[in-house]
Amino acid sequence: MQRLFTGFKEGSISSEEVRRVVSMMPQPLFVKDAASRVVMMNPACEAMWGVRFEDIAGQDGAGVFPPEQLSLHHQYDRMAFDRGETVIEEVPLWHAGLQETRLMLTYKHPVYDAGGQPYLLIGSSLDITERQRKETALADALQLAQQIAGERQDATENQHRRLATSMRDNLAQNLVALKLDIAMLHARTGTTQPLLHERAVQALATLDASIDAVRHIINELHPATLELGLSAAIEWQLQQIARRQGLQCALRVLDDRAVLSPQTVSALFHIIQTGLEYLSTSARLLQVELSLCTSQIAITLSGDRPPGASYPAEAAALNAMRQRLSALGGTLTVSVGAGTALHIICRPDRD
Repeated sequence: MQRLFTGFKEGSISSEEVRRVVSMMPQPLFVKDAASRVVMMNPACEAMWGVRFEDIAGQDGAGVFPPEQLSLHHQYDRMAFDRGETVIEEVPLWHAGLQETRLMLTYKHPVYDAGGQPYLLIGSSLDITERQRKETALADALQLAQQIAGERQDATENQHRRLATSMRDNLAQNLVALKLDIAMLHARTGTTQPLLHERAVQALATLDASIDAVRHIINELHPATLELGLSAAIEWQLQQIARRQGLQCALRVLDDRAVLSPQTVSALFHIIQTGLEYLSTSARLLQVELSLCTSQIAITLSGDRPPGASYPAEAAALNAMRQRLSALGGTLTVSVGAGTALHIICRPDRD
């Protein structure tokens, strides 16, 4: 302690004045010597550490703090002297008054003597326990929200699957059967009953439009090709885009080993469907690259969509993709060059 604040010039502030100023500081401050012994603490540090300076003065904390904590603290002390720079650490510290371990954000700056040997560590501490607890609670809440969103999405996908199956097995088949009956009526009334024949023609046109509408609704809810897997469903989707919009579409499957649940297949299909709709604006070429590995699912959607091309509700489309991906623990990134590419990364199903 006698050497602690030596070196002041004549007429400058005294070491006692320095101690007094430090003791008044609201920021917890402490000083250790080269052997990690505490040689100074201000009242703010005493309160934060839960120990009085007079009970730890000249000691390294043995008997006051748990050995495993002391070992970590001393390790950072040596690291500061070895590096010759301020070391910032997040370390646990037992608080006897609160009877709990607190998390401290500690800054330690090394000071060397005239011979360049380790002399003192000037440090300050900040209790970040409550911040960590809030961050943990927020992370848990986000994880729970993702879990709930995933469960809701699974329920929606299952409902869509049931509706599509019911429509396919009942409504669509009934419409096709009715079309066969009217087609037979149309064939038999060609010359004998012209008025009925004309009405049959109109009915057939109405039935064709109705069948197309039902098929479109079924495909929006849950395309039958999804039962064949994601690759088959995406190939079918690209064929539909090529037929309707006249775009050049290509599918490249790098890996298809991952076993995905029907819910995941359906969710990824609708994510890709939204991405393809986004990319098809002002584009002539679309390409999908699938890498369905057992360790990671990587999907890239790319097209020659000009970077400046506008897309109605563009932000909403990308946000919808990100929200669906978050339920799968996945991410979406957008890269822009000669065209635009959407990169999807997510984890496969886990048992």
